[in-house]
Amino acid sequence: MEIKTLDIFCEIIDNYGDIGVVYRLAKDLYSAFDKKIKIRVFLNRLDEFLAINKSAKNTPFQHINGIEYISYEYLTTNINEFSSSDVIIESFGCNIPQEYLDIAYDNSSLLINLEYLSGEDWIEDFHLQSSHIGAKKLKKFFFMPGFTEKTGGVIIDSSYVNTLKKVRENKDFYKNKFLGKVEENTLIGTIFSYEKNFQPLMRDLKKLDKKILLLLMGEKTQLSFKKFLSENNIEIFENIAKYDKIEMRFMNFLSQEEYEEIINICDFNFYRGEDSFIRGVLNGIPFIWHIYCQENYVHLKKLESFFEKYGKIVNDDIFTQNMYQLFKDYNFRTENNFDLGNEEYIYFFNNLDKISKNNNIFKDFLFDKCNLIDKLKTFILKYQEV
Repeated sequence: MEIKTLDIFCEIIDNYGDIGVVYRLAKDLYSAFDKKIKIRVFLNRLDEFLAINKSAKNTPFQHINGIEYISYEYLTTNINEFSSSDVIIESFGCNIPQEYLDIAYDNSSLLINLEYLSGEDWIEDFHLQSSHIGAKKLKKFFFMPGFTEKTGGVIIDSSYVNTLKKVRENKDFYKNKFLGKVEENTLIGTIFSYEKNFQPLMRDLKKLDKKILLLLMGEKTQLSFKKFLSENNIEIFENIAKYDKIEMRFMNFLSQEEYEEIINICDFNFYRGEDSFIRGVLNGIPFIWHIYCQENYVHLKKLESFFEKYGKIVNDDIFTQNMYQLFKDYNFRTENNFDLGNEEYIYFFNNLDKISKNNNIFKDFLFDKCNLIDKLKTFILKYQEV
């Protein structure tokens, strides 16, 4: 059976990560199927999509680069005009409108629950397992992204791979595009975080023997630094602040494509959530990850699981333990707040070359064995043949 249509559902709660993943997924699946299938993306709201995609408009139904983007409200209001697709992707266990499901139960063949990325071992057992939903025709399967060959892998989309090549070959052009003139040998990094007390970071950056340029991304990051600057009686002039030899630039919100460009001209990047974190894993540049906070320190278990997989590939136990300790201290919290943490960054900044080397070893493994787009397409095509 030839696949002709594919629908993706995304329920945005309070961040850009979910729509970031879905936007990337839709674009690359469209390319992976040679632009011969119809893809629709259904969104419960548009605000975050408008922020990451400058081509998007505040309208409930629109075409962007061959893909349809439709609001839940438009779908349910005009349900009589819709049919369900051959294949449905339910991102992160979101709620698909019942009006659509009533049609899909008897007319669609495959429902894929695309789960959140995890490094935990148990996901290998659940990957591609079926779930009984009581439908005559429609069958549901779990697709579990992860860091091993037996999982669904990570999204290695062709557009990002092209961005890596393009930016690396034209670094001076992109530095000038985003930063203008920067003094030679300046250490450049982006900070994209949840609420965070950055006093330990600023303390350790002052110890370095070079100038530093920090590009502050997102409202929560900028709020965190404004709090630090206020406590140290430092003013912001035209979105720039200076503390010792550290310059901080409060960046305007970037599209997904612009963000991917700017992180690849930097010496290091601080990421938050899943989508930006994976961009960092896939470019090999030294990074620190602000993982989404969960009750009872559940997020630290996910962090431990990631480093377990990372350590097996890079095969450097002392290095991996040092990096894990920094990430753990950076993320040791039960809620996002401005409490002072215990993290120390000197090892990180004194070992950027070594971090880059090991990150690229892990990156190459993921490129070779863990491409989610390839794995997802293969599963869809094999299922359709049954």
